[in-house]
Amino acid sequence: MRRAAPLVGGALAAAVVVAVAATRHAAVASGSPIEPRGAWDAVWIAALVGAFLLYGLGVLLSARMTLVVAVVVAVVVQLAPLFAPLLLSRDVYLYWAEARVVTVHGANPYRVTPSRYPDDPATRQASAQWRTQPEPYGPGWVALGTLPALTAGRSAHRAELFYRLFASAAMLAALALLAWTTRSARAVAFLGWSPLLALHLAGGGHSDAWIGLALVAGVALRATATGGVAWPLGSAIKGVPAVVLPLELARARLRFPRRFWVALIAGGVAVIVPATAFFGVKWVTAATIGAHGTSPIGGVHFLTEAGLRHRYAVLVAGFVFVAIYAALLREAWVRGRARLALAMVAFCMCSSLLRPWYAVWPVALAAAEEDGAGQLAAYALSAYVLFADAIP
Repeated sequence: MRRAAPLVGGALAAAVVVAVAATRHAAVASGSPIEPRGAWDAVWIAALVGAFLLYGLGVLLSARMTLVVAVVVAVVVQLAPLFAPLLLSRDVYLYWAEARVVTVHGANPYRVTPSRYPDDPATRQASAQWRTQPEPYGPGWVALGTLPALTAGRSAHRAELFYRLFASAAMLAALALLAWTTRSARAVAFLGWSPLLALHLAGGGHSDAWIGLALVAGVALRATATGGVAWPLGSAIKGVPAVVLPLELARARLRFPRRFWVALIAGGVAVIVPATAFFGVKWVTAATIGAHGTSPIGGVHFLTEAGLRHRYAVLVAGFVFVAIYAALLREAWVRGRARLALAMVAFCMCSSLLRPWYAVWPVALAAAEEDGAGQLAAYALSAYVLFADAIP
């Protein structure tokens, strides 16, 4: 039985490599679903399904797995899509366009949209539906986006490659932090063996990988100064960490050491003051509300399909989330179990705009918490968003 886990890990890595090879035979791989030509379509589907099942089996066998095996397989799985074309989304070009509003044109991205610069190479590459919208996320998102953009210059190829490398770096950092703090092969496998995250981070270059890193740091480094500062810094990217922070505070009944509170407050000040100085106050609305839209895999969409008007569907989904959150908040206070991953799964499913790569939020939390129920829910969510999006 001790050999079973390495064998499953090797088979998983091979399946991801085969899936990556299949994407190179698609006329267009940067949208979803991916439909490779000829027999490669069946190869793509079989490799993707096989990889996801092997991922679940590997997590189940992780008790008999060494940490070294878990880390090696995770690194191979997460880096393999770098050898594919841009996968399943063109959002990296929007990141690039938004970043060039700041780095090249010297404008405020919360007031000026990429469409102001129609001749910019990034604007031409970005999806038309997003070009006319101002920056939808926090100042941390803006800061992170500028780093690959500065390196890419005017090259679309370099831009998508550097954003993918940047997202991969965040994933590797999260895996290293998990391995160091938990010494748990299961935690590393649950995060790092996910083919969904590999395809959308190394394959798609989504900066949500950095939110995953912040969430891992906040949970894995609980009650430390680093753990305290991770929450406001992560929330500065998108407000997601702020959603589950009250559960974490309730778990300990606010009894954190002084260094945690000092880091938490200082981190918030370090975000708010320079962000307001550079961008004014409009960033607050963007960071609080986020991007607008409805995706066909979100819970609100299913309610509208059932006949509800959109505004009522949003209210119903919001009520469901509040009810679930209230129950989890009570459990955190009474029993000392935060159940962050379960809360984040509920948040994703009750959202109007749900993207497959958002699964990095609950998966990262479930890995760091090592909560069985949270891992089961995050795995189910990952299966849903992966297959609903990537396969015709």
